[in-house]
Amino acid sequence: MTWIALGLLAGLVLGTYDFLTKLALKEKTVLEVVLWSSLLGALIWLPFFFIPSAEAGAFRQAGLYPAHLTQAQQWVLLPKSLMMVATWVLSYYSVKSLPLSISAGVRASGPLWTAMGAILFLSEQLDWWQWLGLAVSMASYYLFSLIGQKEGISFKRNLWVLCMLAATLLSSANALYDKHILATLQMDLAAVQAYSALQRGAIALLLLPWVFRGLEVRSLFSRNWAVPAIAFAYVLAEFIYLAAVQTDGALISVISVLRRTNLVMVFSLSAIFFSERFIRQKTIAIGGVLLGIVLTIAH
Repeated sequence: MTWIALGLLAGLVLGTYDFLTKLALKEKTVLEVVLWSSLLGALIWLPFFFIPSAEAGAFRQAGLYPAHLTQAQQWVLLPKSLMMVATWVLSYYSVKSLPLSISAGVRASGPLWTAMGAILFLSEQLDWWQWLGLAVSMASYYLFSLIGQKEGISFKRNLWVLCMLAATLLSSANALYDKHILATLQMDLAAVQAYSALQRGAIALLLLPWVFRGLEVRSLFSRNWAVPAIAFAYVLAEFIYLAAVQTDGALISVISVLRRTNLVMVFSLSAIFFSERFIRQKTIAIGGVLLGIVLTIAH
């Protein structure tokens, strides 16, 4: 599968993840969801550290056998884990407080920041089709801001919009760091995901003093089933996304645009299940995002 196809697939899985996040936050607090999803994400990867040597070949071929990372390499990986946990805290507060299509629309500005960083720091070069695609996408994101104003949401003064913008900037920085550790440092793909998941679980434990009294395990497998589903969806989306980043010739600036196909999933599911307003205007904005994606990959 090409890195373009992987980027698109990662976006679709991320859309499901965003929808599940909105469901999970209806009953649980932000810090509780961050804690549980981080711990469960770590538990998903933990068994792969104990694969018998006889079975290692098949798992390594599938990208599920984490190579050993030295202590120095784990320190290199730590900024990624810290950025991810901080991104979740900020973005979850936004998702909990804003219409899902609006919070996702703000998050969709990520490709612009990632592209700027890739050009400045990674020396990536875009052709004029890709520049046009980025421009169309950004115009569509601006349309989302106008729609937000109709819903009484000021993109300049609303705290939750600012939280999502901060989360988006952190996510873009994380994307550039992913490219660095995978392409430049050539760290093992499975190891990056597995060790980062364990680090995120450890970091999330620092939230315990704020959520300890409200913690309950039993509900995670009944009415709060969306919380473990979040952990699985994110691990899957990250696996696909990092596989795309590691592919020879992959452009992180383009992959960041392809991942924004999650906006299509978010919009469709929120329109069906959350009865959001201004569907026609949001459809036009979504169409602009899709056109931008098509122009970006037409090279």
